Amino acid sequence: MACGGRGGTGTGTGWSSLPADLLLSVFALLPSDAARVRFRAVCAGWAAAAAAWRPGPWLIGSCTDRSGRAAGAMSSFWLAPVGRLLPFAANVPAGMEYLASSSHGYLALSDPRASPKAITLLNPVSGSRVRLPPIAFFRKWLDLTSVVLSADPCAAADWAALVVGFPTTCLAYYSSATGAWARLDFGAAGYAGAECFRGRFYVAFKHQICCVCEAVDGDVAAIIPLENVDAGGDSDGSDDDKLPVTGRRVLETHLVECGGDLLLVSVHDDVVYNSDDDVMGGIAVDHGGGKGGAGGDARTVEVHRVEWWSGDHEMRLVRKLDLGSNALFLGRNRAFALSPAEFPMCRANCVYLVDRQGHPDGLVRVLDMGTQWTRRDEVICPDDGLRGLSSAGWVRRGWFFPKY
Repeated sequence: MACGGRGGTGTGTGWSSLPADLLLSVFALLPSDAARVRFRAVCAGWAAAAAAWRPGPWLIGSCTDRSGRAAGAMSSFWLAPVGRLLPFAANVPAGMEYLASSSHGYLALSDPRASPKAITLLNPVSGSRVRLPPIAFFRKWLDLTSVVLSADPCAAADWAALVVGFPTTCLAYYSSATGAWARLDFGAAGYAGAECFRGRFYVAFKHQICCVCEAVDGDVAAIIPLENVDAGGDSDGSDDDKLPVTGRRVLETHLVECGGDLLLVSVHDDVVYNSDDDVMGGIAVDHGGGKGGAGGDARTVEVHRVEWWSGDHEMRLVRKLDLGSNALFLGRNRAFALSPAEFPMCRANCVYLVDRQGHPDGLVRVLDMGTQWTRRDEVICPDDGLRGLSSAGWVRRGWFFPKY
């Protein structure tokens, strides 16, 4: 549709002169992302009106059995203004396998028929694709859990990618300047969080935060641990999985940029461990109760703001008891923050946590940071596990924020 329409652009009666609020109402009613992309391409006025639209985050999943063989099926939901997750068909090419949600509006996919396997970055809204070379040193392709980008590969001249695997014994660093992957030994086994903050990659495991220093003048990129100035030299570098204040076991670690700050977010079970009473680390006190959902499956979230000290490699962790006017979306392969002022479908001071990663009936908990009680548990498609073997499950679920 031409932007001038009947009467041309100079008469004030053409399509380009339609009020912005009317254009935005039409844009929000379009049935697909492909239609929204065409809408934005009509003219500058339509693109400006569409830019005011605030999409809800998506929840993307891939069906995989316990042996790691993908069934080729995908699930996709979007967080609607009513606050519920509603299923929809994401624009993902048939035959592509979902690996992880990435930053800057890209999904990390792979072709299960290709050998060796490689990552394809896909913007499911615009259809833009970026193919990356294979990562030869990842032992199992199922190990890939997170892809973080420094910039939009289709818009930036120079950009980099950091890929995290499970267990996180090594990271993969890609630079568009070299066009190759470099292995970075990390040495921690578990789910690590990664984020690109102020142009630099950071990775965290439990309470240790490391900076990924880019390659300079032919040198290999390196991982530099940040010194916590509050540690007082008490840290012995051991693999301690207990929070120093609560004594609860850390299950996941996330790094999230929020309001100009870098947050260290820890997800742990709501069980207190006392190694003095039980050298095997048994349960001393269970505070689960009604918190975090049914049964003994309770979760608690702790948030610390990273406060930079003198130099780039010194910091301290400042406990945050609430998120203010923000909401956190946590998944093992992607974490981000949104403001309910801009995205009204979100609840302020709440954490949207993807849980039960290995269960067929995956769960999203909406956890209130003020009370640490779950406002709502939402089961995601409990019949998905019945479509194939009983051992099947949507093990690769992750939050994704689309870029239009």
